[in-house]
Amino acid sequence: MIDASPLVILAVMFGALMALLLAGMQVSFAMGSVGVLVALVFFKSTSLSFVLTGNAFEIVHCFELVAIPQFIFMSSILERSGIGEQMFRCFRLWLDRIPGGLALAVVGVSVLIAAMSGVVASGILMLGVIAVPLMLKFGYSKEMAIGPVMAGACLASLIPPSVAFIVYGSLAAVSVGQLFVGGIVPGLILASLFVTYIVIRCHRDPSLAPRLPPEERAGWGEKFASLKGLVLPFCLISAVLGAIFLGVASPTEAASVGAAGALVCAAINGTLRWNDVKDVLIDTIKMAGMVAWVFVGAWCFKGVFIMSGGPQVVTAWIGSLNIAPIAIIGLMQITFVILGCFVQEIVIQLMTLPVYFPIVDLLGFSRLWFGVLFLTNVQMSYLTPPFGFALFYMRGIAPEGITMGDIIRSVLPYLPLQCIAVAIVMFFPQVSLWLPSLMLD
Repeated sequence: MIDASPLVILAVMFGALMALLLAGMQVSFAMGSVGVLVALVFFKSTSLSFVLTGNAFEIVHCFELVAIPQFIFMSSILERSGIGEQMFRCFRLWLDRIPGGLALAVVGVSVLIAAMSGVVASGILMLGVIAVPLMLKFGYSKEMAIGPVMAGACLASLIPPSVAFIVYGSLAAVSVGQLFVGGIVPGLILASLFVTYIVIRCHRDPSLAPRLPPEERAGWGEKFASLKGLVLPFCLISAVLGAIFLGVASPTEAASVGAAGALVCAAINGTLRWNDVKDVLIDTIKMAGMVAWVFVGAWCFKGVFIMSGGPQVVTAWIGSLNIAPIAIIGLMQITFVILGCFVQEIVIQLMTLPVYFPIVDLLGFSRLWFGVLFLTNVQMSYLTPPFGFALFYMRGIAPEGITMGDIIRSVLPYLPLQCIAVAIVMFFPQVSLWLPSLMLD
C-alpha cells in the first residue's frame, strides 16, 4: 500500500481512465480496472473486496434498473410493429400542403416514438428507413431530409420513458418518476424549437423542402381515416406515463405495462411473429448485459473515488471559488458538451456525476432539476462528431449517395437549438420542476 494524498490518487485515477479510453478499451473494463488497481496500490487489501463485491451487490439490488431491459424490449417490439409507419403516414397526410410538411411530420412522430420507446436508436431506425427516402424522392435537400430524423430521435433521451433518466435516478437517489415527468416540458420545448427552425428555413427557401405535388395530397376522408394510426400509440403512452404521473405504478412497474402493451399493439397490428419475439429477447439480453457491465465498472470506480476522499476535495475547492453558483453549473455544462463528442450520455453520467453531485448539493441546487438539465444537454452527445452514436446509426441505414459528411452537416443547425433549450432549463428551473410538483404520491 502506498500512502498518498487524495489529490494524487484522484490525478492517477482520472489520468489512467483517460489513457485507457483513448487506447480504445471498453468503458466498463476501463473504469473497473482503474478502480481495482487503485484500490490495490493505495488502500488496504480489505478495500478491494468492498470495491468489487459491495458495489456489484449494490447494482444487482437496484430495483430501478430492472426497468431498463423492459424499456429496451418495448422499444425493439415497437420497431417491428409497423406503428411508426402508421404514425408517419397520419402526420404526412395532415401536413402535405405545408412546405417542409414531411420534416415537420418527422419531428411530430419522433416525439411519440420517444414517449413510447425511450431509446434513441428506435426513432432513427424507424424513420430513417421510412421518411428519408420519401423526402429525397419529393425533392427535399439532404440536410432537410436527414437532420429532422436525427434531431427528433434524440428526444428519446429526454422525453420519458428515457432509459438515461433511470440511470440518473439510480445514481442521484432521485425519484425516476419525477425525473420522467420533469423531462416532458423541456422535451416539448426542444421539439418546438426544431419545428420553428424547420418552418422558418422552409418559408425562406421553399426549395429545401417543397410542398408535395397535388396528386400526392390526401382528401379529408383519407386524413380522418389515418387518425386510427394514432390510437394505439396514445393508448400505450397514456398507460405508461399516466400510471407514473398518477402514482398508480412505479417506473419499473410501468415498464412492465409498456412491454406488455407493446406486444398487444404488435398483435393488434398483425405483426407479432414468434421469430421476431425471439430475436427481440436476444437483443434485449445483449443490450441489458452491456449496460450492467458498464454499471459494475462505474460503481467500482465510484467506490474508490469516495474512499479516496474525492468528494470532499472537490467540494472544498469549489467552495473556495469566488464565482456565482449558476456559473459553476454553466462550467459543468461545458464539460458535458466536450465529453459528448467522444462518449455516450450514460458513460458521461457514470464518469462525472459522482464528482458533481457533492458540488450541486453544496450550491443548494435540486438534483431533480440538475438531472433534467443534464439530460437536456447530453442528448447532444448523440449528434456531435466525431463519435456521436446517431451519426453511425444513420450511416448504417442511409440511402445510397448519402455520405458521412452529409449526415454531419445535416445535424449542425440543431446543435444551437439544443443549447438554447439548455439555457432555458438552466435559468428557468420551474420549466423542469412544475410538472413533478403536481405528481400524486
